[in-house]
Amino acid sequence: MYQSFVIEQLRKENPNFIPKTPFEHQKDAFVNLSALFTFPGSGHKSGILVLPTGAGKTFTSVNWICKNVLPKNIKVIWLAHTSHLLEQAYETFTENLLETHGRDRINMRIVSSNPVHSNPSSIELTDDIVIITTQSSISNWNTTALDGRGNKQSTSLEKYITYSKQTGLFVVLDEAHHAPAYGCRNFLVGGKDKQGIRNIVPNAYFLGLTATPTYTDVRRRGWLFEIFQTEQFDKKGIIYEVDKADLTRQGILAATKYIQRNTGKEFEVDDRLYNRVVREHNDLPEELVNILATDSGRNDYIVNEYITNKERYCKTIIFTDRWFQCVYIKEKLKEKGVRVDAIFSHVDTTQNSSEQRNGISTVDNADILKQFKNNKLDVLINVKMLTEGTDVPDVNTVFITRETTSSILITQMMGRALRGKRAGGGEDKEFANIVFFVDNWKRIIFNPPGPIGGSEENDEPKVKGHYPLQYISIRLMEELSRMTDSGVVFAVKEYLEQIPVGWYETEAIINVEGEMSKFREFVIVYENTQQKFSKFIEVISAKDQLSPVWENESLSIESVQPEVEDWIKMYFDAAQDNADKTLDLDIIRIARHIAQSSMPAMPAKPPVFYTFKERDKHNLSKLAFETVQKRLDDLTIHKMLHIEFHSSDKLWELFYKSYNRFSTAFDAERQRAIHKILYNSEPVINVPQPKILENSRELSSETKENVFRRDSYRCLCCGKTKSEGKRVKFEIDHIIPVKFGGQTNFDNSQTLCSICNKTKGINEINFTVYKTPLSSPKESLKFFDVSKSEFIDNQLQRIINFFYHCQAVASLKLSAHKKSSCNWEIQLHEGNDPEWLNKHKEKLIEYIHGKWKCESLKELTIR
Repeated sequence: MYQSFVIEQLRKENPNFIPKTPFEHQKDAFVNLSALFTFPGSGHKSGILVLPTGAGKTFTSVNWICKNVLPKNIKVIWLAHTSHLLEQAYETFTENLLETHGRDRINMRIVSSNPVHSNPSSIELTDDIVIITTQSSISNWNTTALDGRGNKQSTSLEKYITYSKQTGLFVVLDEAHHAPAYGCRNFLVGGKDKQGIRNIVPNAYFLGLTATPTYTDVRRRGWLFEIFQTEQFDKKGIIYEVDKADLTRQGILAATKYIQRNTGKEFEVDDRLYNRVVREHNDLPEELVNILATDSGRNDYIVNEYITNKERYCKTIIFTDRWFQCVYIKEKLKEKGVRVDAIFSHVDTTQNSSEQRNGISTVDNADILKQFKNNKLDVLINVKMLTEGTDVPDVNTVFITRETTSSILITQMMGRALRGKRAGGGEDKEFANIVFFVDNWKRIIFNPPGPIGGSEENDEPKVKGHYPLQYISIRLMEELSRMTDSGVVFAVKEYLEQIPVGWYETEAIINVEGEMSKFREFVIVYENTQQKFSKFIEVISAKDQLSPVWENESLSIESVQPEVEDWIKMYFDAAQDNADKTLDLDIIRIARHIAQSSMPAMPAKPPVFYTFKERDKHNLSKLAFETVQKRLDDLTIHKMLHIEFHSSDKLWELFYKSYNRFSTAFDAERQRAIHKILYNSEPVINVPQPKILENSRELSSETKENVFRRDSYRCLCCGKTKSEGKRVKFEIDHIIPVKFGGQTNFDNSQTLCSICNKTKGINEINFTVYKTPLSSPKESLKFFDVSKSEFIDNQLQRIINFFYHCQAVASLKLSAHKKSSCNWEIQLHEGNDPEWLNKHKEKLIEYIHGKWKCESLKELTIR
């Protein structure tokens, strides 16, 4: 997305332009910005502008830049983490460009991986404002690419920044509390073996924007000070800060009421999905989102919540996940007499089936939004379309209909209701109601969302996985279940061997789908592993023991697996110390924590070890021995156990949930005690152990050949064949990845080319089947990088098969190599709904025209 704005033409088109009147806190911010950033200046200057959500960080900084930076012909790079934030900045610049005097023209470009935005390679030296995602900046910086002559090849971004030494460079980082992240800080100030902007352009200016200065975190605070050095002000690093409570008292922000509603719905995830959500730090996968969105009882609960509290909630925005969820809730509210409508995202407004078209209002989204603004509607439902750039200040309530790990998304949705009376919220607006809908998960996936689990503007880490005491309970219950299922209620080892001596608390910043989030996780330590973990941590905490790759928030778990396996051989006993099959993940958690804790002039900070002080109070073996030695009768034991189970200083109720389970565990220990007293030896009981399948990392050569033969020496995804020669590299892929329980065997293997295998990553996609396993279509069609070494047929087939999550393409009729065919045809295997792909046809044709230069394509038929 690029536009060249002719300032004089803008003035003619907007003869009645009236500049927006800033609030007092914004005027104060202008004064402090001007005091720090003086032009022309000498030397690097930087600082952070701290304004709470809803206080206008974007307007304040953009307006000041238009008045003070652009008139000096200084280049501007605006960094943000999401496409939403990029577009918000773009719109705000557009609205404020008439504040720029002394310039004839301003060239502005948005750059990201989003197909509607410009590619990083399109950046020109004549651009005045480059609005780019932090991820795109990092990936296009410090590259090691070589040209045809073996010389270093600079990216367009590298050339642009180098050129800005002549003009001056002003860098803005939105969500600046993420600046200490490995990739971001290396981009800005460099690292051990990398150069940053500050190295290339020593006189560059840095402005950070945040509602969260994170000064409670010593490690990240140190990096913030390193990046944003502001000696002119009392608070090092902060140019100007305003308190949320002050703005609320002034009526600029509304007082916020956080309301949590439990839907009463219970959901369960299997091991594979649980690993994806918890162990891999991801948000809910699409299949779970679909389950929530299609649950009519759950949607009825959301409808009833509004109807019951209509007078309290008043003007409301409801954020949903799917277009059909929008339609369902809209129709149910209409039945209750509510003035309501729904708007869908761009993808959802181009449906092609009659059912989908009938579900969409004939009035376009802009008109519906206008009705909502003019109070002709009380409720507006949307699919995350109103998270940014939508100004409806008198919204009273926001419904967030499901839990999410994305703090940025939650903050954006909440922001739609935070305007106070003085900011257009209306004289009757006293509160902003933020209503969270949560579900009951049989396994803990989320902490309470947003500020219910802590303020949306703090930097508290999200807890993933189980808390230590929950973990202990799970392990004890699994052991009890194993014994009872086997029919042998007989303990075979000391009870305290099942109880950890303590745990390490680790923290790490992790890139989850483009958003940097801090996670807290626990490493459970037993008596036999305590000294081993201690030695391992002591060694890797020493200076320069960990490579910089461990600091990376986008760390590839697969890439460090060989090093982790070496550590296990060196410091642990794989057979004895990995009973829970989490030893490799525990080591990774510790290494990431230590690597990210290091900073200049400060040693690495090992994770804190917490001793389980109550451990010895829960020695069930000792209790059982005492009852046997004292020859207590059954009635006395029963009374004693009841008292023990309900004792306020014990955790038995937490561990076992019910007295019967606790009593069964005690009986097992009592049988063991009797055996030891009678025979003075440990009992030897052949309790069936769960069968552990040996799972080698690689198929044998013979089995590989059998897989290739079965698949006809063809990539099952893109269709490349053996006949295409050396340019095709075939690989054996695990259909279900090993980390999610997939076995290394013939049935779990498929033939993919190296490109498709890399694209599939750790996703579970079975390309040996021809019918999609998906219950509903994906929200968007994913496009991949264009490869000059591949035919268009292969690239198109890859896009479609990944969309349907199977080998959906039966045939393609393109004549694409001649680039002359006007009509293309895609034939799908039976069972794959063509309408799923039809709704993305316009974007697909646009991609074919733009990326593949097949401008002659006029018609695309999908059957």
